[in-house]
Amino acid sequence: MAITGGEEELVKLGQVDLNLLVVLDAVLREKNVTRAAESLHLSQPATSTALARLRRVLGDELLYKNGRYMELTPRGESLIEPVREVLATIEQTIVRPPVFDPTRDTRRFSVVASDYVGVTLIRPLIARLSGLATDLRLDAAPVGARYLDALQRDEVDVAILPDQIVDQRSLSDCSQLPVIADRFVGAVWSGHPRAGDRLTAALLADSPYLEYVVEGRRSIVEEQLDAVGCTRRVAATASGFVPMPFMLAGTELVAVLPERLGRRVAGAADIRLLEPEMDLQPLRQSAFWHSRRDRDPGHVWLREQLAVVAREEGVELASGVVGPGTA
Repeated sequence: MAITGGEEELVKLGQVDLNLLVVLDAVLREKNVTRAAESLHLSQPATSTALARLRRVLGDELLYKNGRYMELTPRGESLIEPVREVLATIEQTIVRPPVFDPTRDTRRFSVVASDYVGVTLIRPLIARLSGLATDLRLDAAPVGARYLDALQRDEVDVAILPDQIVDQRSLSDCSQLPVIADRFVGAVWSGHPRAGDRLTAALLADSPYLEYVVEGRRSIVEEQLDAVGCTRRVAATASGFVPMPFMLAGTELVAVLPERLGRRVAGAADIRLLEPEMDLQPLRQSAFWHSRRDRDPGHVWLREQLAVVAREEGVELASGVVGPGTA
């Protein structure tokens, strides 16, 4: 009996199980078989075998070597969004149970955040989860170059980001919840020979300065100091707020830090904080997530825990969450 076109498509569809789609999604995201295997906790041979099956079923290489790098074929590029959409729909409507019990259910939550957020918010969140649940896991990752893609493709549960760096148009499909409000203050070694009690423009201009650099670009605090006309003589740089207080002891370096972090580590780092004389805007950060997760019971519960921790840290939260299109 001859197979019609429709029957042939049905046969092909039967060759693509959910696990193959998961591998396809990882390969399209990572553009690298080794990294895709690591993200899926699979062996590289198993991932390569799955990719070979996908190539046969789809009739396309999907991934090819271009010089030193791997690139997606046009067909591969065209599949990125449809595959993610299908997997997200399955996850949110079929796989996820209609209710969530943190004392019984197993769940891995992924959070993208800076080291500063890790100390001020994620650490107390982990402590709260460990006190409430027995089989939950929270995977924290730094804010890398792909954080926007990860949010837009619904690859992470939550990304906690400074409001000042978020482009509303790029996260139109995301919701948000304010979770951090903090002041910037000056910080120096407790034995600094010249610093008084205030962070002045003169102290910044006359002292070696410890600059905060993010991904090779100027950070929010540096842009603010530029805006108010404060000159600095950069003597050292750091890529995160958390190590900065511990770099000050025994030096004449001056730094500008979020106040909550500074107060938390002042004793251990042997530093004292200086009240800024210049007008610096507060650091405000929000939790962002894809709107598909708005009604996910487990995600709703996680957001409730974030809100509790934020309130315990003294953050006044607006009622409810901000929905898609207003992030």
